[in-house]
Amino acid sequence: MFSSRRFVLAAALAASLFVSRADAVILYRSSTRNTSAPSGTIANSGWQWQGNWAGGFTGTPIAPQYFITAEHVGGGVGANIWIAGKNHKTTAVYHDPSTDLEIFKISDKFSSWAPLYTGTGETGKTAMVFGRGTTRGTAVNVGTTLHGWKWGTQDGVRSWGNNTVSGVVNGGTNIGQVLKFTFSKGGLSNEGALSGGDSAGGVFIDINGKWELAGINYLVDGPFSTTSTGSTFNASLFDKGGLYQQGVKVTDTTADVPGNWYATRVSNRMSWIKSIIGTTTSASAALSATSLGGTGAVPEPASLSALMIGATALLRRRRR
Repeated sequence: MFSSRRFVLAAALAASLFVSRADAVILYRSSTRNTSAPSGTIANSGWQWQGNWAGGFTGTPIAPQYFITAEHVGGGVGANIWIAGKNHKTTAVYHDPSTDLEIFKISDKFSSWAPLYTGTGETGKTAMVFGRGTTRGTAVNVGTTLHGWKWGTQDGVRSWGNNTVSGVVNGGTNIGQVLKFTFSKGGLSNEGALSGGDSAGGVFIDINGKWELAGINYLVDGPFSTTSTGSTFNASLFDKGGLYQQGVKVTDTTADVPGNWYATRVSNRMSWIKSIIGTTTSASAALSATSLGGTGAVPEPASLSALMIGATALLRRRRR
């Protein structure tokens, strides 16, 4: 399971507080991002439910007066979420005690909201992923061979990619179950990986022609370096072989060793979610704006034994 020590790749709001901010899902096929709504067979696949939240991040409406996001991106009661050309003021917040999920209530109502995936069959399904992470930066080479790209510049632009759910992993205390994805050069036509700032973006899967919210972006592999004691960098890699991940060398083999990213699994937290959005008064007490105080500590490296080495939170997590 994850240790209590966590590192953050801070994609953030102010350079004095965070390492970096962000703008879009990184693609394998091109440095040009998908910055307009998906069309054709993937139209209405979740883009319409991604609201601007907490400065450079996202929130997804899941009920007339509620949206879900990632707790570690921040944002407090009284702030607005902007979606479909309108601001909605938040009036209460509910933090999941078992994961990074967080739900906010608004003072008015959303015009539409995302359906939630409640099953257990995510593995093997194609997922649409949305975020506001970084551009694709400079190449990462091992020798003369391309292995991926560093995270680039930031502009807060929303973008999308897709990927295949490769499995479900138990992250342990305070992490819970996460959906696992790999970044593969032989993957989908819009094969995507997360970068800093993509935290809180929605992950949607197609269930009988209806796109349902299955995850909320949370973690990526990293950081990396070219030597065991060298300076570290954040990157989206389709092959980690030959590089060091948190000081440990990844063996460079003839087969690629893809980088991974993870999203908090929604279906496993349906009881908690329904306890909030399913009734007008929740059994869970809403946190007041004053209870959100305190500066964000910078967690240190975390690992998911055997399955995930050096997973990195895409953003700063605040202490409650």
